[in-house]
Amino acid sequence: MKILLIADVHNRPLKNDKSIKSKIHNFAKRKTLKDIKWAIDNVDNDLIVFLGDTVHGPDFQGIESEYEQCLREVLDLTLDSKFAYVFGNHDDECDVTKEEILSIVDSYPNSVTNGRDYLVEMMDESLLFLDSGSYYDGEGSYYDTVKEEQIRLAEEKLEGKQGIVFQHIIVPDIMDLVEVSDKKLHESVRDGKKYYRLKPELYYFGVLGEKPCPPDINTGELDRLSHCVKAMCFGHDHKNSFELNYKDVQFIQCAGASYNSYDKFLHSSVKLLDTQTLEACQIYM
Repeated sequence: MKILLIADVHNRPLKNDKSIKSKIHNFAKRKTLKDIKWAIDNVDNDLIVFLGDTVHGPDFQGIESEYEQCLREVLDLTLDSKFAYVFGNHDDECDVTKEEILSIVDSYPNSVTNGRDYLVEMMDESLLFLDSGSYYDGEGSYYDTVKEEQIRLAEEKLEGKQGIVFQHIIVPDIMDLVEVSDKKLHESVRDGKKYYRLKPELYYFGVLGEKPCPPDINTGELDRLSHCVKAMCFGHDHKNSFELNYKDVQFIQCAGASYNSYDKFLHSSVKLLDTQTLEACQIYM
């Protein structure tokens, strides 16, 4: 089975003024949609997965009526191709609720989405989609966590199987694999006064372009699911694109697929996942 992974589109409304900044904004939006259309039209796949932050919610404060149009601009590109949708931390960062967003997604006959946390059995694969949340309600973490009830649901759905999990924010366990230094190291990236890189002894493909941003609280998702999951696919960290194996689970980190956010000066990309080999081919647009 071939799955086209599209992360962090961050589609935004057009700006109507004639400033240079607005013209760049509108160009980035149009180029992003054009590039994603090219990928969907030209990359053979059995399923498209939108890995969260499909729409940039904060841009719709006070203009929620335009949200549906921007979401449909992306989903319309799928044509008749089957697609699945998961939430990112920005999708509902406005007065549009997740229920209202799902009602738009559900209006597409080619959508296999079934709520916020759901299992799709397709072509002998068990595909689990989880809402990794937005921001943590409490102390101890900035980003939200996958909750105990979600982990229990995953355990029940995947019992006796080897599934693939799709969620926006990477699991906190990624930080076990990151070396932190006070000084610049080969292939390290800076965040604040610290430098970060994937540990040199790791066997991995790809690049760490920014410090990973998982939740600071580990609810045990990876440890609880490692016996019934063969791979996990993530978005969220736009500049990171890598594959590695940890605790017998293949991590597939996808870079941003747009020019609408802080990674706008990088070449946007999608990934094509082969569910049999767990190889993910990065496709630049």
